[in-house]
Amino acid sequence: TVVRLWEPRALANGVRLRLRVAPTVPAAVRTDPLRVQQILFNLMSNAVKFTRDGEITIAVGWDGDRLNVAVGDTGCGIPADRLAQIFNSFEQADVGTTRRYGGTGLGLSISRKLAELMGGTLTAESVEGEGATFTLSLPMTVVEAAAVAPERPLEIAGSLSGRSILAADDHEVNRRILQLLLEPHGCRLTLVENGAEALEAASGQRFDAILMDMQMPVMDGLEATRRIRAGAVNGSTPVIALTANALDVHRAAWDAAGVHAFLTKPIDPVMLATTLAQACAAERTGPAAAVA
Repeated sequence: TVVRLWEPRALANGVRLRLRVAPTVPAAVRTDPLRVQQILFNLMSNAVKFTRDGEITIAVGWDGDRLNVAVGDTGCGIPADRLAQIFNSFEQADVGTTRRYGGTGLGLSISRKLAELMGGTLTAESVEGEGATFTLSLPMTVVEAAAVAPERPLEIAGSLSGRSILAADDHEVNRRILQLLLEPHGCRLTLVENGAEALEAASGQRFDAILMDMQMPVMDGLEATRRIRAGAVNGSTPVIALTANALDVHRAAWDAAGVHAFLTKPIDPVMLATTLAQACAAERTGPAAAVA
């Protein structure tokens, strides 16, 4: 799924994607799929961002009890004296690279922390001017394929391209993850830090859908949704609540405020894209729907 989602952006940059899976890789393993997808989204985001007219190779291997995924590119590479610091928050390779492509931001720092939380590692190798390879190594348990639920098909390819999405979340990491999950779909994403900023953005621009964290400082998501609903610009725009708590009492309040649907955290990438595609394609009707 990750490779398929990034392929249109890569091809637009003149970059080929190659996926190589070793024959020894098990058919099914037990792991945390959301964290793995978040890491791979980060790695693919950087590879596509820093590569022009070359190729990106995703090599998947198996080493006894560890799954190894190497994402290699033929991009600008990382200077040797900066390689050790590249996983620091907001660390950039050099000023010129930052100006041309934008920085890596929190992506690599988040990815390494997620890998370590799962008992794994994330390492980097690079030759400046030739490219870089990031290798994710995670301990995993082999399971019978029948014991694993089949992946839900991604039936929304292209349906979010060009859609204007407003996303409000006070945590920078969460905003970065939303960006990484939605960028491959070609969304035009506006990110804000609280309900007041969401209200300001929604007062001046029409959006196709709004992602609203419910617990934010300055103005929470519930109040922001009420005020957006009362406005003329996005009064009928679908609002999707993002929350770690989905109790019935919360759902009733969201319904009364005009929430279209809600997603529980951690966000499932496929469910996020599917819910947004459905919200953008349909008129807002009925009470808040539980989608995750």
